[in-house]
Amino acid sequence: MLRKIFGAKREATTQKGGLVPLPDGLRQSILGSLGSQAIPSMPKASHQAFQLATNPNADARDYIEVLEADEGLSARVLKIANSVFYDRGGGSKTIEQAVTVIGTSELKGLLNASALAGIFPVKHPLRAQFWAHNIASALTARQLARQIIPSQTDQAFLGGMMHDIGKLLLLQQHTDLYERIYRRGLIEGFESVTSEEDEYPFNHTHVGQAIGERWNFSPELISVIRSHHDRWADLEPKSIVGIVKTASIISHVLGLGAGRDAFALKRTYEPKLAEAFEFLGVPSVSQAQVMRDAELSFNSEFELYESWGS
Repeated sequence: MLRKIFGAKREATTQKGGLVPLPDGLRQSILGSLGSQAIPSMPKASHQAFQLATNPNADARDYIEVLEADEGLSARVLKIANSVFYDRGGGSKTIEQAVTVIGTSELKGLLNASALAGIFPVKHPLRAQFWAHNIASALTARQLARQIIPSQTDQAFLGGMMHDIGKLLLLQQHTDLYERIYRRGLIEGFESVTSEEDEYPFNHTHVGQAIGERWNFSPELISVIRSHHDRWADLEPKSIVGIVKTASIISHVLGLGAGRDAFALKRTYEPKLAEAFEFLGVPSVSQAQVMRDAELSFNSEFELYESWGS
């Protein structure tokens, strides 16, 4: 009944000209349930990192100036530049050298990880699991975008990192309740949006859209957050939304960072994999390699992004 009142139903979320704004009634339902102050202003440190990482016109000098003004970020960037991930034997002693070694594209990903890690914190094992899934989805989305829409690689990574931001707020505000909702979905083999809508007149994609609108995310990023559980028929071919949706499915099927929930997630999402590959036009002969590459990327890079965001 509540879903009928507030309109939180599974339907196309885009219209000619862009994303459909979140209805006022649905927004009020979210704030009434989670708290009127549940979506504060974006934390200053996160905002600065996010603004730089999402600025398509930012160049190396912009990164150097921001990093040099933040002692904490500078130390972390230098540490990463001199780590086994990037060190080529010469060593980086300055931020300028570190930025050159790491590269602006990779720095965007790291700054996005830094921004997300501090958002809606809660000391609960599911928070770490959701964080791992976001990283896995981001790395896989970047891999897919390189093959399908190379010009949108950074945006695909950001979409993967941010697509489940609504879950982070739900877990923070309703920790015990949301864990029960999540666990029930795993047991019954439902996608998270289905189990959420059994309890709320909304799901985490609506919550994510409310956050995105509050924090002035780009329409493209909000579309990924809001639409990554939409039907394939409602998505644009070769879109970032489709890439992130596929990346999320792959990450679940592989159980990347899922711990003891890996088997249940695979059981739920493996039947959806063939349609995902068909939507993106990934030929059957290449699908096993895509899965291997996703697992390899996560296993080799997760520690870097996990430590950056901690």
